[in-house]
Amino acid sequence: MTSEATIEHVGTLLRARGERMTRARRAVLTVLARDGGHLGAEEILGRVADLDPGVHRATVYRTLDALADLGVVQHVHVRRTGTAYHLAHGEREHLHAECRGCGAVQDLPADLLDDVVGAVARRDGFWIEPTHVALSGLCAACTAPGAPAR
Repeated sequence: MTSEATIEHVGTLLRARGERMTRARRAVLTVLARDGGHLGAEEILGRVADLDPGVHRATVYRTLDALADLGVVQHVHVRRTGTAYHLAHGEREHLHAECRGCGAVQDLPADLLDDVVGAVARRDGFWIEPTHVALSGLCAACTAPGAPAR
């Protein structure tokens, strides 16, 4: 989806809740739609400042929280940036893997750990929320023959 289509879609969701598309929301959505990756808050802040220097730092954080509550932004806790944000896609939040070698974050299928979540819930009565943390390991590039030792 293009950044303008994303902004229009989110604007529709916001209006349905009686809210509006603010400059900060537009700037944050533009940054996330243009990049398409998993960006840390500081990366988002810098790019938002390039687009609209009038958007305050605290407003960017509040905007990220509001967009996550709306379900259009997903966040995941990673080592590299603390928390990474990206536009949500699909009906359900998905999982993430973070390479402890190069720091790359990649998406994993949403249902990958469903059996584990169910087993822990049945055994211990504890419901795991695996979408909020990244699984740690090594990516294909870092495990390829000739890759630097990690």
